[in-house]
Amino acid sequence: MNNHPLDQLDANVPDKDISNTAPPPLRKRDKVLKFFGIPKSSAKVKVKSSTQSLDSQDPSQQSTQSFGASQVDDNEDNPLPQLPAENFLRSVIFPENIAKPAVKTALPGLQNRIERTEQLLYRNMLLRQDSVISSPLSSGEEKTTDDLADAPQEPTLDKAEQKWLTKVKEDPVAQDRMQWLVTKMVEAFIADATKDSTKVAEIVALGPVLQEEPYRKLLSSFIRDFGDSRILDVSLLQGLVQLVQSASPGFLVSDDLVKVLSLLRTHLEDTHQHSSEHLCHLTLAVSRILDVMADHKVQDLNRVVEHEPLSAILSGLRESSDPYLMYQACYAFQALQYVPDDETVLQAVLRHSTGVVDGLVKVTSVLKLDLGSVLEGLEKLQEVAVSAIGIASTVYEGVGSLRESGRGVLESLKEGLGSGQKKPWYPAVRAAHAFVQAGQLKDLKQLIYEAPCRQDPLFQWGICQLLGAIAVDTVWAIAIRQQAIDLLGYLYKEDQEWGHDESVKTWMVTIFGTLVSTPNEAVNKRAVALFQKLDSNNTPKTQHPYPLRSHLPIPDSSPILAKVQKIPYMEYELYKLQMQRLDDAKLSIYISPMAKANLQAQDNEAFPLMEKMQEFLASDRQVMLILGDSGAGKSTFNKHLEHRLWTEYKRGGPIPLFINLPALQNPLKDLMGEQLREHNFSEEQIQELKQHRQFIVICDGYDESQLTVNIHNSNNLNTSGQWNVKLVISCRSQYLGRDYRDRFVPNGGGHYNRPSVDLFQEAVIAPFSTEQIKDYVEQYVPLEPRSWRAEDYIDKLTTIPNLMDLVKNPFLLSLALEALPGVVEGKQDLSTIKITRAQLYDTFVEHWSNVNKRRLQSNTLSTADRDVFEDLKEAGFTSTSIDYSTRLALAIFEQQDGNPIVQYVHHKDKDTWRAEFFGKDPEARLLQDSSPLARTGNLHRFLHRSMLEYFFSRAIFDPSNHGGDDESTLQMNPISSDDQLIDTNGPLFTRNLLTEPSVIQFLSDRVKQSTMFKQYFLAVVELSKSNDQASQAAANAITILVRAGVQFHGADLRGIRIPRADLTGGQFDSAQLQDADLTGVNLSKAWIRQADLSRAVMDGTRFGELPYLEGSEEVWSCAFSPDGKFLAAGLGNGNISIYDTATWTRIQVFQGHQERVTSLAYSPNSQQLLYGSWDNTARLWNSLTGSTDFILEGHAGVVGAVAFSPTGQQVASASYDESVRLWDARTGAAVFVLTDDTRMANGIAYSPDGNTIATGGDKMIRIFDALTGLLVLEVPNGDDSIMCLTYSLDGQRIATGSYPGRLQLWEATATPLEPGRKWTAHSNGVSSIAFSPDDRWIASCNIDRTVKLWESRSGLLVSSFINHVKWVNCVRFSPSGTYIASASDDKTLRLWEVNSSSLGLDSYDFPGPQLCATYSPDGRQLITSSERRPMQQFSTDSGDIDFVFPDHLYNIYCIAFSPDGLQIAIGSVEKEVTIWSVESRATSFVLSGHWSSVNSVAFSPCGRWLASGSSDKTVRVWDTRSGAVGRVLNGHNGGVRSVAFSPDGCWIASTCYNGKIRLWEVSTGELKADKLVDIVHYRDNVVVYKPGCLQVASCRGDGTIRLWDDDQQLQGFRYIVKQKQYIHNFAFSSCGQWVATTHGTSVRLWRLPSPDHDQEALPLHDQDCVSVIEGFTAPVNDVVWRPNRLEFATASSEGSIRAWRVVEDNNGSGRVSIRLLWSSGPAVLAASGVVLNDTVGLSNINHKLLQQRGAVTTSE
Repeated sequence: MNNHPLDQLDANVPDKDISNTAPPPLRKRDKVLKFFGIPKSSAKVKVKSSTQSLDSQDPSQQSTQSFGASQVDDNEDNPLPQLPAENFLRSVIFPENIAKPAVKTALPGLQNRIERTEQLLYRNMLLRQDSVISSPLSSGEEKTTDDLADAPQEPTLDKAEQKWLTKVKEDPVAQDRMQWLVTKMVEAFIADATKDSTKVAEIVALGPVLQEEPYRKLLSSFIRDFGDSRILDVSLLQGLVQLVQSASPGFLVSDDLVKVLSLLRTHLEDTHQHSSEHLCHLTLAVSRILDVMADHKVQDLNRVVEHEPLSAILSGLRESSDPYLMYQACYAFQALQYVPDDETVLQAVLRHSTGVVDGLVKVTSVLKLDLGSVLEGLEKLQEVAVSAIGIASTVYEGVGSLRESGRGVLESLKEGLGSGQKKPWYPAVRAAHAFVQAGQLKDLKQLIYEAPCRQDPLFQWGICQLLGAIAVDTVWAIAIRQQAIDLLGYLYKEDQEWGHDESVKTWMVTIFGTLVSTPNEAVNKRAVALFQKLDSNNTPKTQHPYPLRSHLPIPDSSPILAKVQKIPYMEYELYKLQMQRLDDAKLSIYISPMAKANLQAQDNEAFPLMEKMQEFLASDRQVMLILGDSGAGKSTFNKHLEHRLWTEYKRGGPIPLFINLPALQNPLKDLMGEQLREHNFSEEQIQELKQHRQFIVICDGYDESQLTVNIHNSNNLNTSGQWNVKLVISCRSQYLGRDYRDRFVPNGGGHYNRPSVDLFQEAVIAPFSTEQIKDYVEQYVPLEPRSWRAEDYIDKLTTIPNLMDLVKNPFLLSLALEALPGVVEGKQDLSTIKITRAQLYDTFVEHWSNVNKRRLQSNTLSTADRDVFEDLKEAGFTSTSIDYSTRLALAIFEQQDGNPIVQYVHHKDKDTWRAEFFGKDPEARLLQDSSPLARTGNLHRFLHRSMLEYFFSRAIFDPSNHGGDDESTLQMNPISSDDQLIDTNGPLFTRNLLTEPSVIQFLSDRVKQSTMFKQYFLAVVELSKSNDQASQAAANAITILVRAGVQFHGADLRGIRIPRADLTGGQFDSAQLQDADLTGVNLSKAWIRQADLSRAVMDGTRFGELPYLEGSEEVWSCAFSPDGKFLAAGLGNGNISIYDTATWTRIQVFQGHQERVTSLAYSPNSQQLLYGSWDNTARLWNSLTGSTDFILEGHAGVVGAVAFSPTGQQVASASYDESVRLWDARTGAAVFVLTDDTRMANGIAYSPDGNTIATGGDKMIRIFDALTGLLVLEVPNGDDSIMCLTYSLDGQRIATGSYPGRLQLWEATATPLEPGRKWTAHSNGVSSIAFSPDDRWIASCNIDRTVKLWESRSGLLVSSFINHVKWVNCVRFSPSGTYIASASDDKTLRLWEVNSSSLGLDSYDFPGPQLCATYSPDGRQLITSSERRPMQQFSTDSGDIDFVFPDHLYNIYCIAFSPDGLQIAIGSVEKEVTIWSVESRATSFVLSGHWSSVNSVAFSPCGRWLASGSSDKTVRVWDTRSGAVGRVLNGHNGGVRSVAFSPDGCWIASTCYNGKIRLWEVSTGELKADKLVDIVHYRDNVVVYKPGCLQVASCRGDGTIRLWDDDQQLQGFRYIVKQKQYIHNFAFSSCGQWVATTHGTSVRLWRLPSPDHDQEALPLHDQDCVSVIEGFTAPVNDVVWRPNRLEFATASSEGSIRAWRVVEDNNGSGRVSIRLLWSSGPAVLAASGVVLNDTVGLSNINHKLLQQRGAVTTSE
């Protein structure tokens, strides 16, 4: 068998006799051999002579000469092995494919300094190699090698490398730092003006590990520098080429390579400037660049500009006598042929007329080459070349015939260099290079021997150069380098096909001569030994020692790295900050908070705050404000947010930065820089961060820092050249008041740089839900050993009254959990425990002190510290510790105006007030460590802002100094005004506490908690009568008392001095305030009925509203003129009243319409007034002359809404005829009729720019083009029917009011409209809505008689105004935004002050009408029912709510106590009667049987029976013990309105809506009497038994009360009351001598004559009424008397429950008055009977207001 040499080596089988074997057919490969002039038989003989099969040879005949070595260790001088040549070639030289070559160094620790660039390269290569190993194979990738042993080895990692990678994967910042160093080195190199060879070699060595951006920057720098150089810089040239060769996939673009090639061509053109060596370098560079271009399929190399000139240059080099230069020129020319150009194939054929060799084995781009495929491809290319020669043999002669012709390679090159043919040897050399790059050395060896073109001298030149490059390259192992030398020697001596051309032999000797000078000793010795043997033949060498390395060696020094190492690594600094903050921000308990649009929003409207935060971070908004009460969890959320952001932080991403605002000295101007300096960032680093990074800045404690400015704008954040920031700010709601948004809304830039609400977002943290409280407890219990389980805490939280409501605040919850075990200890009935916020803090602080006392007791203290500690214990450690914190809090407010952060540096502050608390004194140090303080470095603060405020409140009044909080304090004598405990130098006297609402809250809790506090503050108020210096303290004290709910009914407050006190909602019924100093006092919504203000000083006193404007007709609409001078009111009779706003007097009446005026609008210049009417027209009036300009006719229905365009040139009207019409305001002509399915438009509004008009009706918003009348868009409003709408003044939003009572905001700039916040505002439809002029507020009104003020962004309820007594139809803001005007069916136009509360938001929401009430038999409880809230139980003495019934017990119209007080009967509209157990506070049973609502219930005197009257026309009698129906009393022909048992229990009286009064005998159920009376109002047919007799009393709604004869036949009656006002309800006192009657919004009291004078005195007429209660703003639905007391309660539709006392003068005058005892419900201004004699400074406006409310001026 005749095999190719390597076939023989690998077959391992002996040759067989072939003499009898037929000759094989001619193979394609034989054609190739023939083409090269090598006969087939000759080839075989020559192969045998050189490389006989090892298995067929006689061992005795095998050569003993060796040119190689087996594995040789570094620097080890091993002897040459003596092996047969063929065996040596097969088993020793490149015996296997290995891993790709790589630089390797020692692996220092991750945080150790990297000293050398090769270390940095190695580390980055390992990371890249690991990513290759870890990444899965692509879907189409398969192995292409049959023998896995022969396959190239995948990158493998030794144990050290694996260990290092494991560590580095755990430290992403270390990974980032290594890449950062590489990037910084690139930047440093580019900036360096002196790029010597060392720096060039250092930087290009990093090419394989560069990321795309720095790679391309570096490449551009090299191209630019090389292009700018006039003299060839060889190192720069080599660096450029190496950088191009090391490009990662996708980093290079064709334009890069074309540019480089163009530069090289330019240099080559100047051949006269270059030495032969420079020409060789340039030609080699061209070759390598063209190799890369071929691999990248460059398509845009211009033939005329680049291709042909370069070909000409290379062809010109054929005259050189330097064979090395000739070879490189030939190689470059061949590479050029494989770079596609912009010439078509047809053009190439016509130009060359020789055909074109197509196809290229793209070897260098293949990760893993298959040797078989490569050889097959080369063989096919060889055949193509043979065919091409056959076609045009005159163009080129095969290199294989050189031997026969006697010509050498030089002559051949000269003739063939410019032929334009693609030669097979070029892709073969490229394949060899690819095998070397992949580590496939065994495949390289086989390629060398099996390549079809192996006899081509050019192929041999390339292979020799490649082996020489391996031998000198230190990236290879020493053994590999030695084997490369051995293979060169083997080819030189043993291979008969190698080196026939003398130039190849010369080139090989030159290579050996170069290798002799290699610095490695082991390689050097091997080269020396071979060179000596080869050189003995005196083979000539080339004249120039050309470099063999294919890349620049990594220099020993690393100047660029050394320079970059001096630059602090930003990501490492950020990593340290990240680790620190992750540790600091870790929370032991975290419950994700919910947030609401406003405090009144329903639970189902809450949203996760974190989701809203993520939306903000992903949006273009710049500022997010987080509001919440003190302790709501703002700081906790901020810390969690910071922790989450740091956890998710990625290199280069937004940097979280938590800023405790009170800790900064200058947050107004240097917010970012100051905080970063605190984290030890240098100024240089700060500037770098400022210019290149984005931050998420979390500013905590805006309120605590006492800031009042917009820190976003004052720091110029997000402006050009400034910090790029997303700003999150948290602040307590109480701190801000109403006008707060200017402090946070960022400026939007542009010409005017105005605030841009689109860049602002906010959320209000909602109180904890029950589930969140349970989750918190579950996380709390396991934190430390406790005797209580989670279930125990939950049980106590739910059992103690009102505690669950209190602990919805997270901070209070944490305090409660600490305090609960001590609070309940020894208590049996938990339902009687009352816990206030102050009590929770008291218990927590005491617990904290005791824990620290035990800690110090067990600690090892120094002798001095132990002595001090013993002294503290003796003095009372807990009290001393609390005193320390109290004094500290006082000092913080006195010295720092409440800034909670105290900085103490001993050297600087040892002589200041701070040293008393934080100095080195042992006592101060022990107390500091034992107090609830937190410390960060030299910064000290209380654990929470509220803790500071708590201790400050103790500084104002310390319970421990005033008898404590226990019940014993009630037995102490009241504090007198000269009591030494009143400290006139204390903060109560020196500081205005109205600026500290939380402190006032703590102190008001004290008042509720202990009578002693109340006595103390009352004494302070009393002191102000005689001490002018006490006025500030008195103002503080009475503000606190009012906030605590203390009521001053009938109080002697004559001469008190309380300037600027806030008495909002205060209760001062019949108070004596003569001579009082009320300067600047806020009496908004105060109850001052019958108060005496004679001679009181009232300069600047505020009442929260102006006098109402009263008309003769219902007021349906109103509008302010834009200039603010006039207010127009549209009346029900068609008239329009015009009021002067300077005097609030009516100055003009416009007449014209015959029916009600539904809507009004002024023109922008205030000169025209547009209004619509029920008469189907709209009119334009001239407001100056009072004449009609135009009557706008055309509508076929009521004109319900009108609007003026902002230009004043167009008006719009909307009608019930389902059309909107646009009119020309100058001519009155109709312009457009908008009838595109508009249906009935209830509201219309022009956009502020006048381009569009919005309409709202049915369930759709429609936007029309005001210029064309075309519909632009329509947006559905869900299931809500729109009743009104308006644009904000900035045009950014549309607000809609809808049925059933919701407000909705829409983003008007979005297309389509984007829905914003939506919330429930009223109990029914919203009748009108308006934006304030600055868009901060929204006013709304409704048929529920209320006007409400909302914060427009958050939907937060700011205030409720409820003085209207009928529907409110319209609301409008004055142009200044100071007032709201509201128009009502009660014939008034009311004016409300927008800013009337100084202590925070007056957000009491309307609870709904109070429907009924009843006293318990002992008179200690009052049960009430509301339309929207569950039933409540009040303490009749204090007015406190003792119990709230379950949620389903609401909208109850009748309640009755059993005579023994153990049961309550509750009649429901749900057709049932619930029997409630008072003792167990649970339902005993439910009585079912009625098929309609239950309207009245009554217990029998014995309590056994219960009568219920229903709208099903029946009365049912129930057994209250079993719940069984005793009897069903049928007979009424209308719904039963009222039932009552006779005092003896024998009779039941009932009335129905149609006027029937019936008497039933209880024992038989028989109807005994039936009387029909005429009733005026069907709901007012009421029947009761007069106490003390068997007479039935009834009213029929006309103004009379009848008392029927006691014959049980209802035959005769007499009037006991006969007056003019309708009576809706009445009740007798338990003594029977008094009767209270309700008359709409008033209550009258009547004294009945004694039985002896009964006949003569009756009936009572209007003049007989002994007292009247006025001031209700809605009808009084029920009146009930307290048993055995001259006290009664009223329940009103305004939402109030009030308790009253009848007071008779003791002077014998017989005068009777009614004093208010307590009130619950919305506060209203009530001033009937107020005495205003000789008041000082009371403005005329306020005087008129009080007179309207019933105030009087009497003579002395």
